Amino acid sequence: MASTIRQVLQLSLEELTKDELKKFCARLLDRERVGEPRVRRRALEDKDEVVIADVLVSTFTGAKAGSVVVETLQAIQCNHIAARLEAELANLNPQGSRPSANSMIPTSKARPGEHFVDKHRSALIQRIRRFPPILDKLMDLKVLSQEEYDAIMAIPTSQEQARLLYNGALTSSGTAGKDIFLSVLEESEFHLLQDLRT
Repeated sequence: MASTIRQVLQLSLEELTKDELKKFCARLLDRERVGEPRVRRRALEDKDEVVIADVLVSTFTGAKAGSVVVETLQAIQCNHIAARLEAELANLNPQGSRPSANSMIPTSKARPGEHFVDKHRSALIQRIRRFPPILDKLMDLKVLSQEEYDAIMAIPTSQEQARLLYNGALTSSGTAGKDIFLSVLEESEFHLLQDLRT
């Protein structure tokens, strides 16, 4: 089992295909955050996972490097690897800050213990335009029962569908259901989530 953040990041990067690793590096080079250092192209060009992990840790520091990698993996639709990395980082440093969807929003906006989908309830209800594909995925992932799915789909507007989802299935399924909802949104509403996180 990996014992340092650098090793955990390296192992996660080794799970990527060559094409995914190229996308990861390209997305990392495009990353611009006020007050954050930038990764230089020369530092990543033709480098393997060991060197890339080292560059990430030396550029962002350990804890921040973990959240940067999770965010970048999500951006290139490698959500399963991102989720596994989050769990490994949490196990590595249970007292430290875990890079999750909540930690990627500015701390001034997040209340302690408040889930991302609760914090941004109003914005998500108003701004998600195509709700049926999200509901289909939630049904596949067993967040919704057939009865809940049918009731929500019978409602004509996406805003009302979202409200019923929040008031029903997301409330009753707790954090686990909200985590699944967030992972579905990562795939279908990536740009909206990025906007809410900035």
